[in-house]
Amino acid sequence: MSGKLVISLDFELMWGVRDKRTISDYGDAVLNVRQVVPELLDRFAGLGIRATWATVGFLFCKSRDEMIDHAPSIRPAYTNLRLSPYAALESEVGRNEDEDPYHFGRSLIDRIKDTEGQEIATHTYSHFCSLEDGHSCEAFEADLEAAKSVALESGISLKSIVFPRNQYAPEHLEVCRRLDLSAFRGNPDNFAYKPRKDAEITLAVRGLRLADAVLPATPRASFEFHPDGAPITNIRASRFLRPFMTRAQSFSEMHLVRIKREMRVAARRGEVYHLWWHPHNMGRDLRRNLAQLDSVLHEFRELQDSHGFRSVSMSDLSFEILKIQGQRV
Repeated sequence: MSGKLVISLDFELMWGVRDKRTISDYGDAVLNVRQVVPELLDRFAGLGIRATWATVGFLFCKSRDEMIDHAPSIRPAYTNLRLSPYAALESEVGRNEDEDPYHFGRSLIDRIKDTEGQEIATHTYSHFCSLEDGHSCEAFEADLEAAKSVALESGISLKSIVFPRNQYAPEHLEVCRRLDLSAFRGNPDNFAYKPRKDAEITLAVRGLRLADAVLPATPRASFEFHPDGAPITNIRASRFLRPFMTRAQSFSEMHLVRIKREMRVAARRGEVYHLWWHPHNMGRDLRRNLAQLDSVLHEFRELQDSHGFRSVSMSDLSFEILKIQGQRV
């Protein structure tokens, strides 16, 4: 079995950061996603990269009224009120994409949909945080049903999910199975990356993750697929592509070396390497962030030629795995 590169992107705009950041302090990065997405699509199309775009359901809507119309009747009762986006629909969100490019993204979704090889997946309807205090499985299921409904109106049948903030538990996977999702992006199988609510991500955890970005602080990132008993296929994450750090350029250089070394291991061993990031991570210093990505994609092309390394989306890989499992039964 040849090695495979999976790329997934958490496509959120302000919905993914609104409880932590504001338009005044981070809006430039979010607004620049409108440059980032076409740049990424051009590169992916040119190199035959099949990426998965996990998209917040709100972004499918063309108007604020449509966002409200699709909103589920059962909603999370988060202890942290800032986590719920629904009050913001009345006070912070404009009427449409022309008026509010920070909260609407239908034109970008259409570009992704029209680019060959791109999978549009779900990042839930409302950027649902599945482990935060006040959530419930009933609200999560209602949220996913809303996400599926709004995507289907755009002609998109959702097959994969990326959980916001990588928060999930077995009961959430069972909900996904019931709603006919077939794959999810699981977390790396080690202590540093286990699913946690925000309050549990301590300075020690952050420090370990930062160190692991450049040093082998945790076990190797690529993996050979083995069934783990999850209700849907676990396309486990390997590495978060960190944005270029202007004030710590040597760190960014070491980070890039680590990613490319891990990709070479995956290609030689016939394993899966799953790289992910948010488009808004590239919204500042776009030129250098794209240069980082170009270096990664150049490595992919070399491994494609030398080892048959292939680019697949999350749903592509899930289909291949399920087919292999069926042949073994």
